[in-house]
Amino acid sequence: MTETMTRTDRETLIKIARQRERVAKSEAKERAAHLLSDFEAQMDRRYSYDENAVWEKATEAVNAVVADAKKAIAEECRRLGIPAEFAPGITAGWYGRGRNASKSERVEMRRIAQRQIDAAEKSARTAIERRSVEIQEQIMVSGLTSDDARSFLESMPSADTLMPALTVDGIKALIGGEA
Repeated sequence: MTETMTRTDRETLIKIARQRERVAKSEAKERAAHLLSDFEAQMDRRYSYDENAVWEKATEAVNAVVADAKKAIAEECRRLGIPAEFAPGITAGWYGRGRNASKSERVEMRRIAQRQIDAAEKSARTAIERRSVEIQEQIMVSGLTSDDARSFLESMPSADTLMPALTVDGIKALIGGEA
């Protein structure tokens, strides 16, 4: 036969559930900070041509073609009588960054990443709170003795019920009477 929880047992379990909720929320905040830090590291990453065999081979091939092109340009400039200090030239180089080389791109990517991380943290915190309340509710409900008390709990409306989704047509109707 199962023993029913005492009032002291329930109070102790609820305190533990609340403490765990606080710790889990702190962990979510810490995780958000790590996610942003990891994203910043990815964004700051520069790739060297010689860290990958394919990149290195491609760079060597381009450098050989550029060297030949420089010789051809220099010979043509001599033939045309263009002084070396005024001669046109050609270069090719390795870019160790992509879009993240642009400051404005980094700012935009950082803004989007921060928004995604904030949303993930809010979702995590909500899930933590929801689970904490579920645990606390289970503990407290075990001490209820009447069906009326239990059915009272079921009457709480949900956020989805109280806050229906928005539609573009619905907003248009609010601002201009359009439908």
